[in-house]
Amino acid sequence: MKDLVYLLLITLSFASCSQYKLVSISAIQIPVDKRADAIQDEKMVALLNPYVDSSAKVANTVIGYSDQTMRVQRPEGLLSDFFADAMLSYTQQHYPADSVTIAVTNVGGLRNPIFKGPITVGKIYELMPFENALMVLYLKGSAVQQMADSISKYGGAVAGIRFGISANRKAIHVLVQGAPLQVNKIYTVAANDYIAKGNDHFDALLHAVQARTYPISLRRLIIEYIQQETKQGRTIHQSLDGRIYEDK
Repeated sequence: MKDLVYLLLITLSFASCSQYKLVSISAIQIPVDKRADAIQDEKMVALLNPYVDSSAKVANTVIGYSDQTMRVQRPEGLLSDFFADAMLSYTQQHYPADSVTIAVTNVGGLRNPIFKGPITVGKIYELMPFENALMVLYLKGSAVQQMADSISKYGGAVAGIRFGISANRKAIHVLVQGAPLQVNKIYTVAANDYIAKGNDHFDALLHAVQARTYPISLRRLIIEYIQQETKQGRTIHQSLDGRIYEDK
C-alpha cells in the first residue's frame, strides 16, 4: 500500500492522590495495513461490509472516457486547462446571472492525473479529495492583474483569461475573453473557497467587492460536467492553447 494509516495509542499515568497529577505520557504507533487483518473483529467486519460494497460500486462507476492522459504542468497543462474549462463552462451554464468570464483554481489541489481511458467516480475523488466549494467573486481588473501576477510566479489553472509571463515573473499582455484587461472594470471569477480565502498565494482574491458561495463542491462539479459530456456523446478531450505562456 502507498499510504499507511496509524493508530496512536497514548497511555497517561497519574499519581495516586486526592488530586490527579500527570506524571508521564507514553505512546506506541500501530500501522493499520494488511498486517492488521489478523486482529480484525469479525462482527465489525460484517457490520462494515455492506458499506464497503456500496462505496466500491459507486467508486467504480464509469462516468466518461478521456482520449489522452492529462497531467498538471507549468506554465500550462492539459489537466489544469481541462479543470478550469469545466469550471467556467459549468458555472456559465448553471449560474448565468453571474455572467462569469474567468475561472481559476490552484493546481496543488489536483492530486492525480486523469489517465487515458475510462474515468470513474473514484478517480475523480483521487484527483480532488477535498470538499472545496464553488464561489463566484467580483474582482476589479487591478485585482485580476494581481491574481495573474501571482499565477505567473507560483502557478495556477485558468480559463477565460490569457497572459504571458515576463522575465521577472509578472503577467503581461493580459486578455479576458479576448479583450485587454481594464483595471477599473469589475470581472466575475469562478474559484474555489480555499483560494478565495487567500490561500496558496491567491491574496488577490481577498479584494473581491462581492462574493457568493454555491452549494456544490468542485469535485461534484467535475463529475457532473464529465457526465454531461458523456451524455452528449463526447469523450473528454483537451488541447493546449497557450493561455499561459512564457514571453520570450
